[in-house]
Amino acid sequence: MADSSSYVRIVPPSSEGVVSGLPIELIRETRRSLKLPDSRPVIATGHAPMRWHPGIVTKFMAMRVLSQERQATPLVLNIDTVAGDPGLIEVPFLDADGLPCSSTFRLFESSPELGLGMQPATEPVDLQWLSSLADFDITPLERYAESIRTAGSDLSLASQLMRAQLNMARRWAGRPTVLPASRLLKTACGRWLLDRMQRDSMRCAQAYNAAVSVDPDAGIRPLDMDAGELPLWEIRSADRRTARRQDLDESNLLPKALVTTAIMRLAGCDLFIHGTGGARYDALMESWIREWLGLEVMPFMVATSDVRLPLPGLEDIARVGQSLVSRDRRAYHDPESNDEAQVGPGPRKQAALDSIQSAPRGSDARREAFASMHETLATLRDVKRQASSEVAGRVRDARRTTSRRDWDFFFYPEDVMDALADDVEKDVLKTIR
Repeated sequence: MADSSSYVRIVPPSSEGVVSGLPIELIRETRRSLKLPDSRPVIATGHAPMRWHPGIVTKFMAMRVLSQERQATPLVLNIDTVAGDPGLIEVPFLDADGLPCSSTFRLFESSPELGLGMQPATEPVDLQWLSSLADFDITPLERYAESIRTAGSDLSLASQLMRAQLNMARRWAGRPTVLPASRLLKTACGRWLLDRMQRDSMRCAQAYNAAVSVDPDAGIRPLDMDAGELPLWEIRSADRRTARRQDLDESNLLPKALVTTAIMRLAGCDLFIHGTGGARYDALMESWIREWLGLEVMPFMVATSDVRLPLPGLEDIARVGQSLVSRDRRAYHDPESNDEAQVGPGPRKQAALDSIQSAPRGSDARREAFASMHETLATLRDVKRQASSEVAGRVRDARRTTSRRDWDFFFYPEDVMDALADDVEKDVLKTIR
């Protein structure tokens, strides 16, 4: 089996000792509106409520450890402003030959073009039909579906999925406060930023584009300054678009990624925990806010991990692939010989070989016996031959499947996640002490 042990990476907080340059009263007003304490620190992390692989859960594990160590309030930011299709779930399993593979199933309906916070709660489909599939364990999917059902039907899809996944991850993430990202612009800090954008939109966009140009592969699109774009979503219609300066008078606005973390690190928390992707784009946010507003923000730290499912390892996969090639060749050249342990040809091929052997060398009888043997073998081949290239493709897919680290965390055995939580705790404490 593949090694499912975890590789954990904890990077100490950036800018340790640096605090937000926002006025303290604005910070306090922001936290009061979010029902966060202003008498104790807040340690936050966040993610969209979908595709939580163990590397994502690692952020929640680190948040729990740090919050306990520093007597802080743990906060999860629900990025309900993103669009996506969380109803499609990719499921790993072993096929009939023992090779790792995956299939994608529709667990519930969702609208890829809408933000998750704008979609209504869902009802998962009945999964019983999957139980008839050989070598397919539907238990993880059933647990996730049941967690979604019990999360509540009176919520947005984003809130329902966040509650469902946090319930499943409770033993590792604890019971943090949850804050929807869609609320951030309505806070004191959010309104202050919007006011600054209104009065200083050109400089805001110039500083933003200068910051994101430093790392064009970080996934942050520059703003179209000719169109007056700003780093916000405008959501008056089903098709959301990047907001423009004239939209700032409207209430149908949501923060994009850099505005979301800017509000959090200016006023919403004392430390934000990112994965590797978030850390990459949030460094751009720091440059943008520093250049545009001349302010520093609260520090962040990085917590991530690589954890693989306990699937067959690369050597096992190669062995199965070679066995499939050998079996296919045997089935082609001797269809009656299906048992790999069998020694010698099957009965009809053996009879044909005996006929060839008994005929004189170079004779017509020998040639006729040889041709007859191949005609007999052709009639016995009732299964389409699996080409070696097809086997090679299956082996490549199996190698990719077993090497992946991004399966939903509920597919991982609890003891694997427990071991990860132990490693995260040790590394976090070692980093901060």
